[in-house]
Amino acid sequence: MPVATAVPDALTPMLRHRLETSLPPQQRSLICNALNNLLHSVRNVPAVTQTPPPSDRTTDWPMAQHYLRLVAPVPGSQAGPFSADEQRTVHLLHYLHEVETATPLEVSADPAVQRPESQAHAHLRQELRREFGLLPCALPLTWRELAICDIAAKLLASALRLGFQPTEVRVVGAQELPPEAGRHQGGLRLNLAAWHAAVPPPALDASPDPNVWDPDNPLGNGLDLLRARLQMDWTGLTPLPRQ
Repeated sequence: MPVATAVPDALTPMLRHRLETSLPPQQRSLICNALNNLLHSVRNVPAVTQTPPPSDRTTDWPMAQHYLRLVAPVPGSQAGPFSADEQRTVHLLHYLHEVETATPLEVSADPAVQRPESQAHAHLRQELRREFGLLPCALPLTWRELAICDIAAKLLASALRLGFQPTEVRVVGAQELPPEAGRHQGGLRLNLAAWHAAVPPPALDASPDPNVWDPDNPLGNGLDLLRARLQMDWTGLTPLPRQ
């Protein structure tokens, strides 16, 4: 069993200060920590953007608001040029804004047709929200959404390395993990499968069930998810409170 650890800081002291000075005091810790988790989740995706960076200060989109808090900080915020890592963080916020505003994905019959990365990313989040809704265990909403964002980014990065954009995601297996004293507060282990709808995994082998050839019978006509193009194991653990 791995030991749960806190997510490393994606926000440097200057970036965190710029965010905090533009937020109400009671929201600073919550928003900065949530944003740090989200930025950490997308650290390995290419994050190719298709649109200009956000510029409308009246926007209601959260990622656009955070982007502008960093590039156009309020008076009293820490000044100074961005380091290379900080520039990457700011770009990831631009990318995450594209993800949050992406239009629904229309799946092409040709798996070679590439959609904007942010659109494919947003589609994976929707697939995972459906799958999480089918799990028999009750999960806190914030924990569930952080898990969905983390898994979607990992699935996309793995699929892109394999040369395709997945359009279908299924949870093949799930296991609740109980808390372990001195290690973590419990969590969830998932086995996932992903593929492009135009190239589904093969059907399950025929069973001796005499109804297996009935196309309306779900028992012998399903897909063999363990042979999907992308298989991924994911474990999410809630770390112990910071001392």
